[in-house]
Amino acid sequence: MYDAPIAEVSGACFAGDRLVLVGDSEPVLAWATWADGPGQWHTLDVSALPGAPSDTGQFEAVEHLDDDIVVILCEEPALLVAVDLGAEQIVGSWHLHVDLKGLAKPWSKDPNSHGEGFFFGPDRLFIVKEKKPAAIVEFGIRGQESIGAPRVGTWRPPADGELSALAWTELDLEDVSDVCVVGSDIWLLSDKARCMQRLGDPATALPKHIEKPEGLARTPEGRWLVAVDNTHGEGALHVLDGTGQYPDTDR
Repeated sequence: MYDAPIAEVSGACFAGDRLVLVGDSEPVLAWATWADGPGQWHTLDVSALPGAPSDTGQFEAVEHLDDDIVVILCEEPALLVAVDLGAEQIVGSWHLHVDLKGLAKPWSKDPNSHGEGFFFGPDRLFIVKEKKPAAIVEFGIRGQESIGAPRVGTWRPPADGELSALAWTELDLEDVSDVCVVGSDIWLLSDKARCMQRLGDPATALPKHIEKPEGLARTPEGRWLVAVDNTHGEGALHVLDGTGQYPDTDR
């Protein structure tokens, strides 16, 4: 278990050997080199950078795109922001637009469950909607055809502007708080159910000491990292073995 340098961690990913975190209390990125645990932390106020959207909203998730670039998912307004960690600058932003039948109404009705996680598909981007309903929503350029079932791939960001919802798939979890890709597998994290689930498989219960799990990432050495939402960041990062349980030495 490790401390986080930010409060209310809401998303986590690994960018090579760096652990990157976001929280939903402040528009701040945090990262540290990982060597069986985090080293010295660096933080960056994204809202203060030149080119930042006027309202970045709550940061809910972060994913590594390539090199030093990570992409942040903001909930309300629903948008993506790409940040270069090395240059400490914004390199792109995209608003998310939803007008799909069956999804447009619940999307607009509950702005606090627009998105809790995301992953890259083949020239598409998939947002995981939190609840009512929990769903995976495929986004792309307006006019593109859906690629069908959600799957992992490589996303090449278009020019700044807007991404439109192309299709959506309802999930069997009541709520989803993050998503993590391992190879071609898509893993979901649930706060309410306190479990992780490979898409299409039965859920795996998290250890009972983990409350309010909000971030899920796979460490470079093949372990699971679960980040919890607390108000101070103390003990917010739990490292589990490959089965999603505490290693014997940590019990």
